[in-house]
Amino acid sequence: MEASTRLSQRIKYAYSVGRAAEGIVIRAFEFFLFFYYVQVLGLSGSLSGLAVGIALIVDAVADPLIGSISDNTGSRYGRRHPFMYASILPLIVTFYLLFTPPKGLDQTGLFLWLTVFAIVTRSSIALHHVPHLSLGAELSSDYTERTSIVALRTIFGALGSTVCLIAGMNYYFAPSEKFSNGQLDPSGYPPFALAMGLLMAATILFSALGTRRLIPSLPKASGDEAGAWLPRMLGEMRQALENPSFRALFVGLLFFYIVAGTQATLGLHMSTYYWEMSSSQISSYVGVGGIGFIAALSVLRRLHVRLDKKLTFVLGASALVVLVALAPFLRETGYFPGNHDPALFPILLFLVFISTFFASITGVSGGSMMADIADEHEMVSGRRQEGIFFGAASFAGKSASAFGHVLAGIAIDVIAFPVGAAPGSIPAGKLTGLGLFNGPVMALIMVFGVFYFTRYDLNRARHAEIQQTLRDRNAAAGVSQTGRNPVGGAP
Repeated sequence: MEASTRLSQRIKYAYSVGRAAEGIVIRAFEFFLFFYYVQVLGLSGSLSGLAVGIALIVDAVADPLIGSISDNTGSRYGRRHPFMYASILPLIVTFYLLFTPPKGLDQTGLFLWLTVFAIVTRSSIALHHVPHLSLGAELSSDYTERTSIVALRTIFGALGSTVCLIAGMNYYFAPSEKFSNGQLDPSGYPPFALAMGLLMAATILFSALGTRRLIPSLPKASGDEAGAWLPRMLGEMRQALENPSFRALFVGLLFFYIVAGTQATLGLHMSTYYWEMSSSQISSYVGVGGIGFIAALSVLRRLHVRLDKKLTFVLGASALVVLVALAPFLRETGYFPGNHDPALFPILLFLVFISTFFASITGVSGGSMMADIADEHEMVSGRRQEGIFFGAASFAGKSASAFGHVLAGIAIDVIAFPVGAAPGSIPAGKLTGLGLFNGPVMALIMVFGVFYFTRYDLNRARHAEIQQTLRDRNAAAGVSQTGRNPVGGAP
């Protein structure tokens, strides 16, 4: 490996910490927000899912737009850092207000409050998220070093998500004399939102300040793009989708994010009502999931060397198809322990471990492949546009996740799932509907994603050719390749 492609550990950690903010937002939106508005505030499932879905669609459009703007931003603070700084204050304020609607709102009022503040919260985090991802693709051009960067970034995203879940379930929503099921206590949500907002702000600021010394050596805006932001962004997205590998990744991920959005939205319903787990048991998922995550990262770089990224992605995704359906299918067919069987929880923990392992394999591989696709685009077009690729990928993820939230909300209403009910009191037929929808139906959707992704055709050998072409081109133009790899020394 060339020295210029190696990053110091300090720079890697400073950069990666910023991902924790996105992890917190994702966990709060997908685990707590839907449950809070449906089970605590009484908003209908369809309206709750629609409100969050609308916010994710707006966010999905904002991501490639912000990516395009940051790609073409020329300032003494670089292309990415101004947006990271700008996200901090609005994120704190809007995230807090999202979980503190005024008392006495009817269904329409709750729907409008949730919609508006979900939109502005998601837009605020988008100001940080896409430039931060794009910055990561600029740090190194090495095939496997990028996997290391994405892996560490993903660790901090998972840590943010973990802190959000553990703090919520064990402190802010802990059981009390008045609320044996702490998730139903409305008083815990405003302080929870304030604490998480401040934590997100701290991680974004740390990441931006920790990487600011790299700004002079980061790629600069080409300065040759004129015109309105939206038409330019749409044109750049069209060009991105003309890349066969990106199109395969983009469309394939659509199916996966539909499932991820649906399952995350119904996660607290499944844990609380379908499996009848306690708050401490739900929290313990995090520790076991973290072990699976670390296990995946410990082997991922070797897998990318031996199997290539495409095969690694396909194997991980195929395993997830089976795991998504397995537990609910076995429960509904009579081959799984009941909720009061002592064997149930250890089996669920094992499934969490193995599911997290393969989800991590798939997710980190996808992030690493996105940076390789940006190289291929640069070879063809002559322009570095990480922002538009990560923005377009975020568009795919969030628009599909929005559809998943809407599906989850509709499912809750179609099943006529009770509001504010105690665990153990839900009729068996309604639990069956919830389990089959969240398991086998979602697995079937994932099959289409695996099938479409097999069209991806950018492998290690092809990437090496692309890198050599870029080096030759830069050498002929008198441009140092290290200008694209500001690293601060090998570890």
